[in-house]
Amino acid sequence: MWTKLFSQAPPAISVLAVLAFLCVLLSREASIKEDLPVFLSVEQGFVHVELTGDGVASGVYQISDGLVLSSAIYLTDDSRAEFLSDDSARSQPLRGGESFRVVKKDQKIEIIQRGWMPASHRVAMAIPLHPDRMNVNDWTFLPGIGVVLAKRIENDRQENGDFESLDTLIRVKGIGKKRISNWNKFFDDV
Repeated sequence: MWTKLFSQAPPAISVLAVLAFLCVLLSREASIKEDLPVFLSVEQGFVHVELTGDGVASGVYQISDGLVLSSAIYLTDDSRAEFLSDDSARSQPLRGGESFRVVKKDQKIEIIQRGWMPASHRVAMAIPLHPDRMNVNDWTFLPGIGVVLAKRIENDRQENGDFESLDTLIRVKGIGKKRISNWNKFFDDV
């Protein structure tokens, strides 16, 4: 009888030991506080823009700094670029983190909605944030900001104008120097 129990006991003890080790390891892992990633180094002279919609190959593109939207569309599909109507808004140099939604009508690109990629995408691609190019969802991406504070930031910008720099956020109730200091790594020097 002892031989039967003893032959089964070591594997059972081993399994319990492994489970106990995993529990300790997982509890330690859960208690580690990690900061959000800081910007990766990016080669100078390039910007990242997002193109979506009809008439373009949707995606995020790294293009040479100083190019205009028609150039970016040409890079995605050179047969569509000729259908882009010439407009001064479309001939402005592209900025890193911009997003364009293209809609075509009768084989001609008609409507282009210009905006910004979500903050989480910009940070992942090492594109510094700017406080005047963020919406409520973008603000909630930052550590320490919930929906209530994000809405307060947006309301302040609507009532008092653009922030122009991260330090100007001090005027919003609930934001102090320590919070601003924690967010510096996500913003450019404006």
